[in-house]
Amino acid sequence: MANVLSNAIIKTIRLGRGGEEKSFHIAFTGTADYISHMGVVALSVRKWNPDMPLSFHFFVNDLSDRERGHLISLSQMTGASVYVHLIDDSCFTTLLLSDGVAAFFYRFLVAPTLASLTDRVLYLDGDMMCHGDVTPLWKMDLSGFDAAVVTDRREESNAKRVGTSKYFNAGMMLINIDQWMNDGLFDDIVRRAQENVAKVGNRLSHHDQDIHNQMLDGRVKYLPKKYNYLYNLDRQSLFAKQPENEPYEKQVIIHFAGHAKPWHSWVQNWPAVQEYAALQNESPWKDYPLVPPKGRKNLHQAARTARMQHHYGEMVKWYVQYIKSKI
Repeated sequence: MANVLSNAIIKTIRLGRGGEEKSFHIAFTGTADYISHMGVVALSVRKWNPDMPLSFHFFVNDLSDRERGHLISLSQMTGASVYVHLIDDSCFTTLLLSDGVAAFFYRFLVAPTLASLTDRVLYLDGDMMCHGDVTPLWKMDLSGFDAAVVTDRREESNAKRVGTSKYFNAGMMLINIDQWMNDGLFDDIVRRAQENVAKVGNRLSHHDQDIHNQMLDGRVKYLPKKYNYLYNLDRQSLFAKQPENEPYEKQVIIHFAGHAKPWHSWVQNWPAVQEYAALQNESPWKDYPLVPPKGRKNLHQAARTARMQHHYGEMVKWYVQYIKSKI
């Protein structure tokens, strides 16, 4: 059965060749300006899994000559095949919410696009870092499950909100492609996204994560949180309790799932971020600069972080800019 996304992939480009037979396929999705971040995630997977045959898939809406060169270098550095799946954003019109961003729905395309290549794929968000062996995911028995996932923060309240038995974070999904396609989930999730727009109009909702949870309720295998550890770089207000992270060294996949990301300039003193930065410095994107705070939320985060680190000059600078952004 065809749906509005059946022809969303314009073409697939293979850049470099690696160990193809029986490789572990790993997919990333995002706009073209996220390729550098996805590339660092790919490099981290290779670092901690040096002997695993890998294939990396980038689902993006554009590919510049510069990024093409970087991805060819990534293939050479990792010994992995790299595929770029170019996406036509106009196909997503009936799914879009008030922000108008099609990229939130790109992951809908992962399973049907890779169905002819593999029986499973590990989907990873671009704000992650691998820090351990993913062989258990590569070899895991997924019989009877459409995917394997990890619970999200505030699981109980989120499950109650969307009417599910549990609630997972969709930033990491080990997808059983055969089961997914046999169960008709490609058509199902597109239909649900369209129905969501019809229900809420173009008002901003929770994009695709709620939809994945409602569709997959009772059909997923839950994994230990080390496979999608939600590592918080954000800082709270002065008298609020600050978030506590477990040691990042004990996690397999670290997910920087807050406003602050490891490529932001104001979080570079965190040890986990320093390890991420070291990876980037070894990558084809080593010359890409850090991103300074932009927008009200990030200015506020930069000011809070500077305060926590006793960098009071920086704190004043960012608070002044934050206040100006509110006027």
